[in-house]
Formats: sequence, structure tokens, C-alpha cells
Amino acid sequence: MTDTTDEALVDPVGLIVRLVSKAEPGLDVARIHEVVVEVAGGRAKRRRLAQILSDGPQVLTTGDPPVAWSVGQLLRGLRDAGATSIAAPRCGECGRTLTYMISRRGYLLCSPCRDTAQTCSACGDQRRVSTRDRHGQPRCDQCPDDQGDPMELLAEAVTMISPGLAPADVMAALGRATVRPAGQRRLAWAIVNQPSLLTGAGSDAPTPAVLRFIDELLAAGASNILRPACPRCRRTVALSKLLDGQRVCRTCFAHHRAVPCAGCGAVREPATRDAEGRPLCPNCLSSNPINLEDCHGCGCRRTRERPQPRTDEKGQLLMR
Repeated sequence: MTDTTDEALVDPVGLIVRLVSKAEPGLDVARIHEVVVEVAGGRAKRRRLAQILSDGPQVLTTGDPPVAWSVGQLLRGLRDAGATSIAAPRCGECGRTLTYMISRRGYLLCSPCRDTAQTCSACGDQRRVSTRDRHGQPRCDQCPDDQGDPMELLAEAVTMISPGLAPADVMAALGRATVRPAGQRRLAWAIVNQPSLLTGAGSDAPTPAVLRFIDELLAAGASNILRPACPRCRRTVALSKLLDGQRVCRTCFAHHRAVPCAGCGAVREPATRDAEGRPLCPNCLSSNPINLEDCHGCGCRRTRERPQPRTDEKGQLLMR
């Protein structure tokens, strides 16, 4: 590995701060550190971001596409903090400066480039998608869906199952489950097409917003609404993963993905993979020497995931 690759793994935040400081000498190093820590997320994201900037530091001052989501977050965070030499991210298709970020195909896009033309299911023309019908097919702005108002049909379907709820309660629960209008329409059509999603068949939900909607309905006092059980272990727990087209619990998903660890041989869900693509379990990941850090207080060398908090603004490690 090169020196910068080593630094990206061992001290990604320090590498990012150093690269940004070179590109933006007018911004205080402590302020740069604050922005990096705020936007760079966890260890894996920090390492990826550090490696991207190490391979192409010119993106900091040019914003040249393709720009990864993490780089776009950093550029916007630095500009919001007062950086003047840091460029705004630009669209990976047309190159225009982005006022907000949309990610697709692994890099940032503007809205016109993201919303590529599709064949309208009603008129057959190639146009920008305005909405989608109850079957998920695209519709242009000249061909609105004429199969009824999904919100009214949703309220009707829910109140038939739970007569004690008012339509206003249903709409309020919908708004808490998903905010975007497109997501609300997708959720509404899913339940209108399959009302049994609300009475125990929620593991077949085409969107996780259906599960949040069930929780919101129950919180609003709905009757006859049932939280779904995991189709594999039959426990009524959070179904946070998608497996073979069904919503399953985290435990069953982990059991399904379990493979022998390349480090210790334990059959567990991989926490990561090494440089050769071999699976590593959480224990081997945390005990890897590259993930250890010296404690500033006692000098012990331990995993950087466990100790909290850090001693000061420099981020020096202090074990509990």
C-alpha cells in the first residue's frame, strides 16, 4: 500500500483535514475538523472519503464530476462553514452546479438528468415521468391516473378494517409514515391493492413505509390492524431487511448471510471483507491492528470502535 492509502485507513480524518487545508487555507483547521467529523460518518465512510480525496484532491476546488455522495456532503458542509476556495459539486451528466443533491448510478445528478424520459403507459410517448399509476407504471403530465384518488381509496380501505378511525386520522398517519407525495401514493396503492398487508401480511409489503404506516395506525388507536410476524422465525419484531422478496427480521437476515470468517473460521454474518474479498466477522474486524488506536490517557492500544469519549478538540483517544 502507498503512504496515503495507509493514512486513509489509519487516520482518515487527519488525511481529509490536511487535504482540505491545502485547498482552503483561509478556513481554520479546527473548523475544518468539525465539518469533517460531522459529515464523514463512521469509520468505513471516513476511509472511503479519505481515499477518494487522496486519489483526486482536485475535486475540492473544481467540483468536477463524477462526485460521490460523501464528497458532495463534504463540499457543501465546507461551503456552509465559510470556505471560499471549495467548489460546489456538479452534476455527473451535464456538469451544471448542483443546488441540492440527488444520487444515482454512484454519483450526484441534477433533477433533469435523473428524471430521464420513459415510455408513458397511457399514451406511449417518451416523456418525463410525472407520476405512476396503481401498478407502478409511469405516466406523463398529460396522462394523469384516472383510476381514482389513491388517498381517498386508502382512507376507505383502512376505515373498513378499523371503523373507529376517521379519514383524517388515516391521512395523519400516512404523513408520519412517509413525507414525499410519490412515496405516499406508492404506499396507498400498495394497501388498496392488498388490504391484507394491514392484517398480518405486512411481510409482503413492497415498501418499508407500509410497516411504518401500520405502527402509526396502531399508535392512533386503530383496531384490527396487526403488526406482521417475521415469515422465517414467526416473531413479531421489526422487519428491517428484505430477503427473497419478503420483509424479515435482522436476526434471520444475519443467519441467512452467515459464512465462515476468513480470520477465525466462525460462521457469522460478515462485518466487512478484506482486500482480497474474503469475509471477516465483527471480532476479527475490531481486533485487526489497523483498527486499533493508542489511548492518550493510559497508552493502551485498543479498538477505535469502543472507547468514548475523546479527550479534546484534537480527537485524541481516552478509554473508559
